[in-house]
Amino acid sequence: MRVIKPNIQRLTDYAVEQGLTRVKLNQNESPFDIPDFLKEQILNRMTVTSWNRYPPGRATALIRAISDYTRFPASGIMVGNGSNEIIQTLIYSTCDTGDQILLVKPSFSIYKRIASIMNIDVMEIPLLKDFQFDIPSLIEAGQNAQILMLSTPNNPTGTTLQPDQVKEIAANVPCLVAVDEAYFEFSQKTVQPFLEGADNMVILRTFSKALRLANLRIGYLLGQPNLVNHLVKCRLPFSIGSFQQIAGEFILKNEDTLIPFIDAIKRERDRIYNELNKMGSIIPIPSEANFILFKILSIYGEDLYNSLYHKGVLIRHFDDSLLENWLRVTIGTPEENNLFLDVLGEVVGEK
Repeated sequence: MRVIKPNIQRLTDYAVEQGLTRVKLNQNESPFDIPDFLKEQILNRMTVTSWNRYPPGRATALIRAISDYTRFPASGIMVGNGSNEIIQTLIYSTCDTGDQILLVKPSFSIYKRIASIMNIDVMEIPLLKDFQFDIPSLIEAGQNAQILMLSTPNNPTGTTLQPDQVKEIAANVPCLVAVDEAYFEFSQKTVQPFLEGADNMVILRTFSKALRLANLRIGYLLGQPNLVNHLVKCRLPFSIGSFQQIAGEFILKNEDTLIPFIDAIKRERDRIYNELNKMGSIIPIPSEANFILFKILSIYGEDLYNSLYHKGVLIRHFDDSLLENWLRVTIGTPEENNLFLDVLGEVVGEK
């Protein structure tokens, strides 16, 4: 098909299993929905909003709420249609054909996917034993990159760079260092204190995980105002609709209602890790996010995935040679987690 670029023809669909199962633990979503009273307030605001007009282009009210939530100046905040749009915007604004982006491997697959669509070369530095970061190699490779994408806690491993380590990397590379803190609310580790003194570092965050709005697609970026002003030029106009803006604003104004559930997820994460660690055929990786990556020793990883799926438990299996026998489970409600552990024990013969 001559009208489609060859690299697009070679690209496979981005598809994550959405099948109907008793327990869905494959996309790192929050297991808790937004309270009904908040949904009602959001919908009431929408009824007095003009649907025939474009939404506020700079999402000023939402940015003000993010500023209050993060205690970061509004002039240094950009919002996007999920963090995916912000990742796309960062690559648009820093790279031309022939340039390189730098990633760790394994990491969030969207980074590489967007770069491939744009014909941007990708350089990957494998994680070390136990999925720790190879900082010297990242600094060395970063000399020839336009942008370094760092997910911390890293998806899918759950391992985390210390803020001082990220600061060291940014101070020793000429490229833009984009720190994806999608799981910040779970780890409470951030490079935000270092942004003021770093003109080559930005933070990405999302409403999709701890803030429970995966369905609405809201992400945001923190950075120095002069840098953010240039990035805004590359973001698609009016990509954040009024419904997203209003919902995001209401969620942040009611954070006290939502935040306690984060501690509940962390307690369940630690409980699941301990239970997995007791199974002789399972090797879990300690995580600071809302998921756990684990290795299965007794059977093939894809076989375990399929067995769990047929018993009503959907977790994540990766089409990656580095993760052949590794699977990732999102932390759900206690009831969902118990079912996962029960079914897993049955399948691997350790119940």
